[in-house]
Amino acid sequence: MFYKNSQRNKMFSFFQGNTEDKLKALKIAKELSDKSTLPILRQGLRDMSPEVVKLSALLIRKF
Repeated sequence: MFYKNSQRNKMFSFFQGNTEDKLKALKIAKELSDKSTLPILRQGLRDMSPEVVKLSALLIRKF
């Protein structure tokens, strides 16, 4: 439980950064793969980076 919370916090802070950081955040989201990642994935769909959008779309399909 603690691990998941710390990963979730890391994911949210990474997503505030540049494209590389956002991709790290999405990697954590993939690892967590629960509904708590949906806000990040939705944001990712509207990102400027095609890589972020593509990965977000891929991950959000699970829900």
